[in-house]
Amino acid sequence: MVGTLFENEVRLKGVTTLGYQSAHALNDPVRIKILEILRHKQMTTEEINKILRRAGHKKATTTIRHHLDILKNAGLIEVTKMVEARGAVRKYYMPTLCAFSYSVPNLENQSKLIWETSSRLLKVLKSIFEDEKFATEINGKYTCNLCKDDHYKEYVAFEILNTALARTLQSEDYAIMIGGKKQTKK
Repeated sequence: MVGTLFENEVRLKGVTTLGYQSAHALNDPVRIKILEILRHKQMTTEEINKILRRAGHKKATTTIRHHLDILKNAGLIEVTKMVEARGAVRKYYMPTLCAFSYSVPNLENQSKLIWETSSRLLKVLKSIFEDEKFATEINGKYTCNLCKDDHYKEYVAFEILNTALARTLQSEDYAIMIGGKKQTKK
């Protein structure tokens, strides 16, 4: 006799739009820490290494350069400035991705806010999908072999939301709202 021993409904808890190279680059806690560090201001390899050491990550400068190369090749950081100092060139880096490495809190007590936000996002997604330019450039571009849905359309819509969120995080209004300071390029 065959019987179901366990059944569980699984719900999505998040959406990430990363390619393989970006996902691979994020597969190291030190690289995520580097992204967190760079979120505050542009820094050199040596400055990053000092902060990492204070946080308990004792790595050789060449190892930090290797991590920076991986992040740069994945498009997760960019060189913002190059300065010549005593015959050497110092590169300054800033992230193109905002990363947080906190433990995920239990959001059950925020369910009303989640449902309200979900409802607003659904309206935003509807306006994206109904946008004429979006529809002609994106719709039907790639159809899933398994379910025949157009996941590319979903991917581009999520990337639009993702990029809009990133711009929002960099805005002065957001910085004021959270009581922080706007990112500096010092």
